[in-house]
Amino acid sequence: MPVTRWVSLEDRLRACLDGEALELPTLAGEVYAAVARHVPYDFACLATTDPASGVVTWASKTRDLGIGDEEFAAAEYGSATDINKFEDIARRQPPVGAIHLDTGGHPELSYRHREFMQRRFGFTDELRAAFVSRGACWGALGLARAAGDPPYTQDDLDQVATICDLVAGAIQRSLFRHGTAADPVPVPSGPSVLIVDPTNRLTQATPAARAAIQDLGGFDHGSLPASVLAVIATTRLRGEPFQSRTQLEDGRWLTLCAAPLAGSTGGSADIVVTLERTPRSVLSRLALTAHGLTSREEDVALLVLQGVDTRGIAQSLHMSPHTVQDHLKAIFTKLRVGSRREMTARLTLD
Repeated sequence: MPVTRWVSLEDRLRACLDGEALELPTLAGEVYAAVARHVPYDFACLATTDPASGVVTWASKTRDLGIGDEEFAAAEYGSATDINKFEDIARRQPPVGAIHLDTGGHPELSYRHREFMQRRFGFTDELRAAFVSRGACWGALGLARAAGDPPYTQDDLDQVATICDLVAGAIQRSLFRHGTAADPVPVPSGPSVLIVDPTNRLTQATPAARAAIQDLGGFDHGSLPASVLAVIATTRLRGEPFQSRTQLEDGRWLTLCAAPLAGSTGGSADIVVTLERTPRSVLSRLALTAHGLTSREEDVALLVLQGVDTRGIAQSLHMSPHTVQDHLKAIFTKLRVGSRREMTARLTLD
């Protein structure tokens, strides 16, 4: 009689994610399906985050909850402290947590859970994971259970922890799959500027800003896209300008900058948001990081992109030409290119 081999969550997901980069919706679907086989949930949300700012840039949900993301953004980014915020989860080792376990069986101690997850949707527990690579968070996962479901256990956390590195790498490949960072795509003409009132409702916007909103996923049940709401909520909390980056479906990257309007303060402030195309110089270093280059390899690669030869790189970075060549071999392998020309074509500076 054949013996059935038990397949771990990590092995199951690795079989789906290893290899070519997947588009983000496809990647999210694979994660949902694999996790459900090992750690059941009532609702799940997978999001990407800007590794520099840490805020959500894109999100996928297993089902429509019937509301936009205003309350989530306010709960996640609009308060200084709460239990199991994603920024806190990302600093853990491993980067996972469950609200029932982390409150000693009193999830109502969490404002987010008490006033949003439980009150709005009847969820009874939430497991969170951050997808961290080299100290930067590239995405996150939230799994919610409903009335009648058991709380998450330490075994559930341990299983999800095994896929954090794997999914972080898959997100990085998705964001910088071949062609997405360098394709010249027309951008809307004119400045992209929008203004929201203290309730985060859009009051004014330039035509280019309205086009950008649609590119970011459009209005969700009347709410602005999650990436815009995240920078607004963070700006309200800090009372000062804040920025983040996000990628559009066509491969373009936008930098979102939010700031309180003059004469308004705190939560009652009108907020102005500008949306500008992210410079390629910024994206080049981000792409190198996403492909797993070390800091030193990034330094070498950026000099190559600027046209510096081996001797010049060696002098600039105080290393031997032989060491430069060793770094280049490692860089080519990680970027899956065979020459400086191929690398430059793939990661072109402005």
